[in-house]
Amino acid sequence: MANSDAPFGFRPINRDGSPYNGATTKGYFLATDTTAAFIGDVVKHDLTSLNGVPQVTQAAAGDDAYGVIVGFDVNPDDLGAQYRKASTLRYCKLASCDGTFFEAQDGATLGVASSNLNVNYLVSTAGSTTYGTSGMEIGTSAATTATLDLMLIAPVDREDNDGTAANAKWVVKFNVSQTRPERTGA
Repeated sequence: MANSDAPFGFRPINRDGSPYNGATTKGYFLATDTTAAFIGDVVKHDLTSLNGVPQVTQAAAGDDAYGVIVGFDVNPDDLGAQYRKASTLRYCKLASCDGTFFEAQDGATLGVASSNLNVNYLVSTAGSTTYGTSGMEIGTSAATTATLDLMLIAPVDREDNDGTAANAKWVVKFNVSQTRPERTGA
């Protein structure tokens, strides 16, 4: 069976072994940020805040992640906007990367043997301005390298997903997040 090639970014599915219950934190994008943002995009904290709300920008492969966008506050000037348009101030809702498992599509054919290996995520295509969904997906080569962004847990166990074919959906977790304290030693 062929998997559909329809990237959607990252969807939270599990939180520390319990079902994901929709818990979010708030973030915001500055109006000077020229990159559009979509539901499912990975973001990083820019280490500044506005009234206690962290400023975020879209993350790139290799960046420590802060969260994943799961929604946006309503924009009263554009009620139909399902995404954050470039160069607009917009507040978003974020699922924490720390302790959360996500579902995401691979950008190649990683195969079941890639389970428990690490991989980066890709910002390969822009998100959908119609549906507001991200174009991010899992990278194309898995390795044991600990500095890669994600750990591949296993292909999603669902009838419409073939873990041996291209564009498989995977359960993943972030290896390093900006909210996890850095540790050294045992």
